[in-house]
Amino acid sequence: MSSNDEIYTALITLLNSAALGYPVGYLGYNFEPPATGAWLEVEFFPSEGIDRGLRYQDGVLPQGIFQVGVFVRPGSGVDELHALADQIRVVYAKGTAIVGSVRVTRTPYDMQIEVDNDRLMVVVTVEYSG
Repeated sequence: MSSNDEIYTALITLLNSAALGYPVGYLGYNFEPPATGAWLEVEFFPSEGIDRGLRYQDGVLPQGIFQVGVFVRPGSGVDELHALADQIRVVYAKGTAIVGSVRVTRTPYDMQIEVDNDRLMVVVTVEYSG
């Protein structure tokens, strides 16, 4: 059974290995978004695992969500935002192996676009279990 730390590290490794070329902000680390262009910010939300049986040694299946916020500055339109969100969905396609038996369990999906004074954002949600 994989730990939450192993799952988080593997999810980050998949993103970094994709070499998308955008700065990435990680929760708990100092991060200054770029003044221009796009960037990503990630969040990890492990959920209560699924108890696989009655016996002590049956273990628990980990599950949760990983979210990648995709950001652009106003003036660049939503095309870049959608294109980058598409790239994130490819990195974490349904069935993608994360670590051990943990896999992406459904096609990643977007939340609605959020608009702020200095940024546009869409969140790509990745559900996993295993």
